[in-house]
Amino acid sequence: MKCVSMILPVVASSLILAGCGDKPAADAPVANANKADAPAAAPAAPAVKAETAEPEAPKNPDDVIASVNGKKFLRKEMDQLVEAMMKAYEGRIPAEQLANARKDIGNRAAYSFIMKTILLEQADKEKIQVTDEDRKNQTAKMAEQLKAQGKTVEQFFKESPLGEEAAKKEFEEGLMIDKLITVNVIDKLQITDDECKAEIAKIEEANKEIEEKNKNLDTEKANARKKIEAIKKRVTEGNEDFGAVAEKESDCPSKSKKGDLGSFARGSMVKPFEDAAFSQEIGKVGDIVETPFGFHLIKVTAKTPAVEAKGDTPAQPEKVTASHILVRVPQAAKPRPVPTLEQMKEQIKQMKSREAIRPYVDGLKNAAKIETSLPELQEMLK
Repeated sequence: MKCVSMILPVVASSLILAGCGDKPAADAPVANANKADAPAAAPAAPAVKAETAEPEAPKNPDDVIASVNGKKFLRKEMDQLVEAMMKAYEGRIPAEQLANARKDIGNRAAYSFIMKTILLEQADKEKIQVTDEDRKNQTAKMAEQLKAQGKTVEQFFKESPLGEEAAKKEFEEGLMIDKLITVNVIDKLQITDDECKAEIAKIEEANKEIEEKNKNLDTEKANARKKIEAIKKRVTEGNEDFGAVAEKESDCPSKSKKGDLGSFARGSMVKPFEDAAFSQEIGKVGDIVETPFGFHLIKVTAKTPAVEAKGDTPAQPEKVTASHILVRVPQAAKPRPVPTLEQMKEQIKQMKSREAIRPYVDGLKNAAKIETSLPELQEMLK
């Protein structure tokens, strides 16, 4: 979730948004996990804990949520940002998660305020100046990124949940922070040609190993086909229990449940698997199905017809309850493109930048006087 700083240049964004939901929460619910080893569709809205927060009594809008060297971030400022982001995510967060989403976005808005304040104050001390050339270069990068969405930079600013004026201010602040980091960290990095050549040699060696492994894929696939055919005979002609065989032979995590995938609607599985499951007879083991994960045997145990919406009761899609056995087939790995010397320099520069930026920012953070009334924010700042 790019919760507050949505349009900052790359370096600034990575700093301010650190801990800002870019990595998935360990306890975030994932729909259809482990079903047929097929990835579920990513949620459209930020994942938040599924618990329901207790409603809180109204609080003073002038409460100080956080302060940095005396500069204050008030509850009303945080609430304004939260409302803007909640409106942007309207309809995409389940009702039972709304309270926790508000709390989460508020914490991250306060975190963003603290990090930006620290970095912008340092930029001011060092008299960092953003030039028209800096703006032009960053705007060109944004324009290129927005092409895929069919938007212009001006449209992006106008449609920002923060409002056009605030969005442009964020952009300017991001340029300032980027320049501060460039001057104090990135421009001081040392990268030698020998270092780059060594990394290129590693890629070339890894590519040779990939090519050797790919040579054996046809044999491995043939062996997997023989195995699933033998398993099919056991559960059909040999009348072995499907669940017991799945528990012993399947390569899917569902083997711990004797292959049971539970109930699922269309769109939850990769298409070949879905098509087979919805067309099979109940209680019978179907034909072998091939997907990008390998070979499957599917046993449908129940089908639930679609239900139309009535009154306050929402419509329900057609569903199938099924179990399966998977014999995995290794996929061909793609060799990594071998970069030029200049491309490798840029890659190493980016890697070293990430490693060097954090200590620099931590030093500024440790030197600042930071206060906050939010326990979660105190944890984020550690």
